[in-house]
Amino acid sequence: MLVDKQRLRLLVALVLLLSFTPLPALAQGLFAETVDRLKSSDIEFQRRISNAPATPLAYLGVRRYGDARVVDDRSGMTRDFAQTNLSAYAALPVRVGQRDAFFAGGWLSQSRFSADEPSVEDFNVNSVGFGAGWLRQLRPQWQAAAFILPVGHYNSVGNSDWRLQTMGGAFVRYIQRDDLWWAFGMFADTGPDKSYLLPYVGASWVINPRWTLSAVLPWPALLYAPNKDWFFRFGASPSGANWTLNSGDEEVAVNLDSWNFGVTAERHLAGPVWGAIEGGVGGLRGLRLDARDADVDTPDINVDRSGYAALSLRLRFR
Repeated sequence: MLVDKQRLRLLVALVLLLSFTPLPALAQGLFAETVDRLKSSDIEFQRRISNAPATPLAYLGVRRYGDARVVDDRSGMTRDFAQTNLSAYAALPVRVGQRDAFFAGGWLSQSRFSADEPSVEDFNVNSVGFGAGWLRQLRPQWQAAAFILPVGHYNSVGNSDWRLQTMGGAFVRYIQRDDLWWAFGMFADTGPDKSYLLPYVGASWVINPRWTLSAVLPWPALLYAPNKDWFFRFGASPSGANWTLNSGDEEVAVNLDSWNFGVTAERHLAGPVWGAIEGGVGGLRGLRLDARDADVDTPDINVDRSGYAALSLRLRFR
């Protein structure tokens, strides 16, 4: 019965993915006009010397982790669950004057955790987030940006209640030349029990139109775009395979300081819609600073912990 339920959830996720395909016409109206307005401002974006597409403004995907790690805050006990996740987000950029832009968006997610042990109960986690960001062109070569994303988590364990987790960050980017920029900043992840700071620092170098080296911590990657319709990414990305459970109030939170290491292949389908398939190892942890006691946690690269695979659709505008 459990296998049938898992297949049913995957089927529902695939149907939702396919239902995303009629959106190009609507997306053109909602997103394309605001993107064109941004292009006519004084804000400097990555010039089109690379075949790599722009950052997606909307996403819908299904992801499967072989072993997601759930840590009890009180006892320190760790359990591994098979995790199936369906998530979606969208962000709308709005130009405010010639040198400023405002971003607003939302994020929805449902994760199903299935235990191998019969004595351990399966459970779901539903997450809802609403975020806002700001970008300012300080000088022709300098930009500053900041964002905040409060997320509420609700799980099916016992008599749990909504748990608030807030993420945010502040960053500065220096555009040295058309093919090279540098970034400096900090990413924060705060909750009732723990708070962490992650350094965001590095550079992005467009080697040639096909290859780009994004050496930015905590998620470095090598990008390959042989043409305008294909895009490959090899490297690190934020993970959803590491969670914290407080056994006292039975509330959960995702540890976004963890990361995946894998390969993503994307294909341009129609209009702004791209399809992607991804696979690799998830739930690793990078360098982080505990904001409450100033302890530094070193990277954890135990790569045998959790394989993952994902399918998604993304809206990207050139």
